[in-house]
Amino acid sequence: MYVEVGAWSGRAHPAGSVVVGYNGKGHSRAALAWGADEAIRRDAPLLVLFAANYSGMTVEPGAGLLHRDPQALEAAEEVTARGVSEALNAHPELLVVGATEVTSPSRALIEASENAAMVVMGSRGYGRVVGALLGSVAFGVAARARCPVVIVKDETMARRVAPGHHVVVGTDGSPEAASAVDFAADRAAAASATLEVVTSTGGHQVNDVDERQLRSMAEQIATAAVHEVRNNRPQLAVTTRVEDCPAEVTLVEASADAALVVVGTRGRGAFEGMLLGSVSHAVIHGARCAVAVVGDGQPVPSRPSDRAVDPIG
Repeated sequence: MYVEVGAWSGRAHPAGSVVVGYNGKGHSRAALAWGADEAIRRDAPLLVLFAANYSGMTVEPGAGLLHRDPQALEAAEEVTARGVSEALNAHPELLVVGATEVTSPSRALIEASENAAMVVMGSRGYGRVVGALLGSVAFGVAARARCPVVIVKDETMARRVAPGHHVVVGTDGSPEAASAVDFAADRAAAASATLEVVTSTGGHQVNDVDERQLRSMAEQIATAAVHEVRNNRPQLAVTTRVEDCPAEVTLVEASADAALVVVGTRGRGAFEGMLLGSVSHAVIHGARCAVAVVGDGQPVPSRPSDRAVDPIG
């Protein structure tokens, strides 16, 4: 283990790490536990990242000069070190790296995502289900990260992806949704869990003919997604759910007995809004389990491989 401090450079952090945003609070500890389990599953390093962006981190002795306050910096390093120790105490076999960044949490995690396999963050709990707007670090990182982002709520930590707790994924049939479906199928298959493919017509007020057409289209999208999943993972148990209510309501309801809900950052398929930002907002707020946000074209490097630490610089 080593702890590095400074503006983010990536210069000593192993590529393909599971990055956990950590600040020592309960929700970040839940994220740390989830991320450590994921790092073991992937046979990947775990990067414990604390962004120390609070008053007193820097002092200004002269015009245009900024220097870090040694005492504040030492306190920040201690937070990072506690996270590293916590992960190692639970998993002594795990390669754990600590990093303390003097910047905002959003910036640190987004930049860390460039070379990461996954970013894991904590959330303080449930919010409003419909129409929720999340002006927080979680949604900002999920929307801009270059790898999948998982948001973990400490009250759902006991619910892990396993045969008794399935994985839910929302799709609108768009190419952007394909990455989310692939991620969800990979995670479910690795844990011998069931995958539930969810789509929604949006709950729009339409006439009977249009309603039947929308329903048929939604069912075709779900069927096509299942067909693609089974082509790649024939042993995976897959079910479908097609609803006529808004997508965010469908996904939040599906989270009630799930271990993970997977959504995309946006969608351009048959149903406008199925995976748009407002849906991701609402799901992150309202889901009763961990939420994974997967962007278009993001890698799904979850299969075990030779562990290789390749420092940069």
